[in-house]
Amino acid sequence: MENPKIAMMRIRHRINPQTFVITLNQIAKYLNIDPWRILNWEKWHNVLWVHIQGRGGYFVSYRHLQQWVAACRTLIRFCPNLEALNLLWSLIQQEAQRYTKQVWDRLQAIYQQRYTELSRRSMVISFPLK
Repeated sequence: MENPKIAMMRIRHRINPQTFVITLNQIAKYLNIDPWRILNWEKWHNVLWVHIQGRGGYFVSYRHLQQWVAACRTLIRFCPNLEALNLLWSLIQQEAQRYTKQVWDRLQAIYQQRYTELSRRSMVISFPLK
């Protein structure tokens, strides 16, 4: 099995969190706090850093944000065949512990949907109707 840090780097080469549009209200909702309590926030390479009034600095994993799930969904949906899909999925699985249960369940559903689509497509190609 591949080193998780290498797998993360491979996924991070495909997904760039610096391009995510992240709003103050979205961060506040995720942290379950009032938006006015967020004094500052910055996109760092591997995490989102948030300065919260009365709490100090707080780190948020990009993998917990909906933008990450959307980026993964895009990667999964554009896999041209089962081989590419399974390779991508194995990379995502290698960092499974980084995801919340809700995010992981969503990613599994997206993968299963694409797997079913590609499996059906390959069956049609393999067994053409006469």
